[in-house]
Amino acid sequence: MHGVVLLAAGFGTRMDNQTNDKILENIGKSNAFRMCLDAFSEFQEISSTIIVFRDLEQKEKLQFETKQANSSIRKGISFVQGGEERADSVRNGLEILPESCEFAHIHDCARPLIRRETVAKVIQEAGKNNPVAVARPATNTIRKRISGFTLLKTETLPRSLLWEMETPQSAPVSWLREGYAKAKEMNISITDDMQAIELLCKEMILLDPGYPNPKITQPHDLKYVHSLIES
Repeated sequence: MHGVVLLAAGFGTRMDNQTNDKILENIGKSNAFRMCLDAFSEFQEISSTIIVFRDLEQKEKLQFETKQANSSIRKGISFVQGGEERADSVRNGLEILPESCEFAHIHDCARPLIRRETVAKVIQEAGKNNPVAVARPATNTIRKRISGFTLLKTETLPRSLLWEMETPQSAPVSWLREGYAKAKEMNISITDDMQAIELLCKEMILLDPGYPNPKITQPHDLKYVHSLIES
């Protein structure tokens, strides 16, 4: 069976205090959290959904939101408090997945436009023991700062080899747990689940969804999501 870890514990520090909780801000008749929950609903393969919350006040709000979900997904929902960093929140979520869950799908609730058709693809690939992540080829030139603060010494990275990582990111639960444990043991700070898979020297699939899957990080991102919903 498959489990989902929905990350809702972020503090939204780059939202400039323009919203109390970006994932609960109205988007049409819904919000980012409910849209993400809905995207993973009604898949028979998914037996458990772990919601990683920030604090008790947010947990109560998220519990209220889950009551809007259909009864089948409500039966498999559990809550766990997040940690200081994203990696800590992922570890906490993976830790309480039931033993019956062989595969895990980790998704940032700040990406509300993920579609069920994409979820179906990552379920299919992960079920073949293929780590898979939603991502897209980089379109901008990316330059690495080597030294300096005003006058910089830089290195231009080969754009044709670069991918911008998104979520969901999926893999066998045992691999994700092992990779995250290894990162902690090596004192490596990771912000991406496939980096944990890289530490195990595993190959992965990078899946371009073919549609916008933006992350709500700053106020203009919320406006962008609104425009995509309305278009």
